[in-house]
Amino acid sequence: MDLSPAELAELQTVFKAECDEHLSALNGLLMSLERRPDDADALNETFRRVHSVKGAARMVGLQGIEAIAHALETMLAPVRDGKRKLERRELDLLFEGTDAITVFMSTASGTSKEDSKVRELLAKMSTANGHSNGASAKPDARGGEVSSSSGSAASAGSVENGPKSTPASAIELAVENVAGGEMVRIPADKIDKLIALRGELVRALTVEEDELKSLSALVDSALDDIEQARRKAIGDISPINDAATSELRRRREQLRTALSRLAERNARRTSGLEELRDSLADLRMLPAGTILQGMHRIVRDVALNQGKEADLTIAGGEVPIDKVILDALKEPLIHLVRNAVAHGLESPDVRESMGKARSGHVRISVSTGTSSATITVEDDGAGIDFERVRDSAIANNFATTLEAEQMTEAKLVSLLFKPGFSTARAADQFSGRGVGLDVVADRIAQLHGSYTVESVLGKGTRVSLRVPVSLLTSSVLAVRAGSHEVCLRQTEIREAVLLKPEDVVNVDGHINATVRGEVMPVVPLASIAGGESEVFFSRDGVKPAIVIEFGERAAALVVDSLEGVSDVIVKPLPKPLGQLAGIAGCAILGNGIPLCVLDGEHIVVSAHDRGSRGAVVHAQAPVKRSLLIADDSLTTRTLLRNIMLSAGYDVETAVDGVDAWNKAQQRKFDCIMSDIEMPNMNGWEFCERLKRDGRLADTPLVLITSLSRDEERRRGLELGADAYIVKGLFNETQLLETVERLVA
Repeated sequence: MDLSPAELAELQTVFKAECDEHLSALNGLLMSLERRPDDADALNETFRRVHSVKGAARMVGLQGIEAIAHALETMLAPVRDGKRKLERRELDLLFEGTDAITVFMSTASGTSKEDSKVRELLAKMSTANGHSNGASAKPDARGGEVSSSSGSAASAGSVENGPKSTPASAIELAVENVAGGEMVRIPADKIDKLIALRGELVRALTVEEDELKSLSALVDSALDDIEQARRKAIGDISPINDAATSELRRRREQLRTALSRLAERNARRTSGLEELRDSLADLRMLPAGTILQGMHRIVRDVALNQGKEADLTIAGGEVPIDKVILDALKEPLIHLVRNAVAHGLESPDVRESMGKARSGHVRISVSTGTSSATITVEDDGAGIDFERVRDSAIANNFATTLEAEQMTEAKLVSLLFKPGFSTARAADQFSGRGVGLDVVADRIAQLHGSYTVESVLGKGTRVSLRVPVSLLTSSVLAVRAGSHEVCLRQTEIREAVLLKPEDVVNVDGHINATVRGEVMPVVPLASIAGGESEVFFSRDGVKPAIVIEFGERAAALVVDSLEGVSDVIVKPLPKPLGQLAGIAGCAILGNGIPLCVLDGEHIVVSAHDRGSRGAVVHAQAPVKRSLLIADDSLTTRTLLRNIMLSAGYDVETAVDGVDAWNKAQQRKFDCIMSDIEMPNMNGWEFCERLKRDGRLADTPLVLITSLSRDEERRRGLELGADAYIVKGLFNETQLLETVERLVA
């Protein structure tokens, strides 16, 4: 059958998807046969899967893969038919053949039977199948049952007894086989474009809804104006009895009803678009187990290589996570699982001497929240030997002896994630080259996630990775400082806290806070936006802060308020802005407002490496202004006193000018208010004496009197009064503004 290049490419894509499914299943089946070699169901299913790979490879012309699959069939046929038992050496070759096909699929090699690696593997299998080196089994042209020819085995091609471990590269490729069923393959970028289009439609509907509200308000206003004009034109006759006005009202209600229906339709459209977005996003989701099933092989092969016994359990494999996230997590999880077995688990004899089961246990668990997923890899091994880490830090020049001795366990853990750091005494295919955990740290940072490490010596280690469920949409928290509003990814947020003044200190110009016993730098959001780098505590004594974490480090971002959580699409900054330090991108909220999304990693790293410079400012308690009121009328004194007390003044009263003069001698007042017509000493005399006294001349004086003639007002001002208020004309606002101006 002649195929065009496009048709062949499409067929090969379908073949890869089908082959990935079979290879993933074969890994699990072979491990099952390793435990129970006589499991008839597993043998039949293994044979069926191998036969399917052979037939599919023939269809796309991959003769090398077809030949290997045929040789695997030849090996399985007599075992499946009950003619003999599955031996250890045959099982090793089944593993090796499956891994070889996996490598060939990933590297686009093995297309011909003449390929050197294909010929080498066929020679091994031919020997195991009882053929000579030159008489390897040939696939049946009809793709049916396998016929086996007898022959002598060459001793040079004999297979050693005992289980074989697989090269690390083949193990990693095996993890990439994704299980699936009947499906339609859609490029992820097409889904992204559809979701982006949905976002544009939502924003258009939001704008339309705002315009409808404005139109409704304009219609109401216009109709109100028309109705008012008609009332004036017809002499304010009741509109109920006016037919024209009644018609006007009826049409107004019709307009309101029409606008209400439009708003309801828009609400239904918005709801439908939200469902569409969720459905499209679900197309990108795969069960976490699609990348975890291959981990069984890693545990098996690393344990065999290290002379250990180990088993693996997986919990939460059904949890859906974005395929892009899963692809990014493959390599970090491979390193963590490999480390758990190679570095974490003890040898069987050591475990037995410690009262543990001979076989070590590794567990991978997946759980999810509203916006993030947590993948935990834990073992019941020896735990982290922090003294050994400390020694390695010194030996490999990661720290001086003094620095290493002062390092906390958290700091020592962070060293394990540094490039080039290793505690292995010798390098092998699994460890000792300083490559591994740094890959984990880098990949989690790229995903805007975080990781934590918990370890107890002699009990085991737990590494938890926290990543977004999806990179397509991000759950963000909008925060505000002054007029500036930005977003933070929820996956980078540990918690929101209220800082108290005693929690925050300024040491040599660097602001630090203590949150739940942990000291961390403080970054005012206003300083990122170009404002003052200060933490201002108002009189209520608390300040909101968002604790952002990256790896083992954290920083407190001080804000004024939390504005709410939204699911958004984070896009790169448009040109010509490009990439700005500290800005991860931009997002458009549901209300159509674009906001910057901060880069939590940059904030934390900058705060720790450069220090968070700034000041801590505490609001001062307001100082009460003192005021003296002199008036011989009890009613007037009481009224003025109550007004000024309500305004926050410290008020004292005097019954006449003499009383006022005596009290002014005894206490410094910020302002004095005096009547003019008083017994013993009137206001004119009091004003003149006050302004001539060197100690009291600067005290503001307000004359409040019933005397309203111009010459009386002029006399008061000439004597030095700072203000002249007529009792019958003043109001409370005028009085307060006058006094406030004078004491300011």
